[in-house]
Amino acid sequence: MRAASLFVRGDAAQLTELVARVDDGRLRIHIAARRPLVESSAVHEDAGTGRLPGKTVLIAP
Repeated sequence: MRAASLFVRGDAAQLTELVARVDDGRLRIHIAARRPLVESSAVHEDAGTGRLPGKTVLIAP
């Protein structure tokens, strides 16, 4: 298991630019799967074994 700390600050101008890039197709994000939050442990296991081909979005009920 790996853990990482990540600290970010909100930057409205930068977020606005990212949204504009997504909207006009200049920035694409590959989402391999959307899975329920209750499957988070299985997603973590899949990530550890290299079975995730891209980003996975966990969806809360």
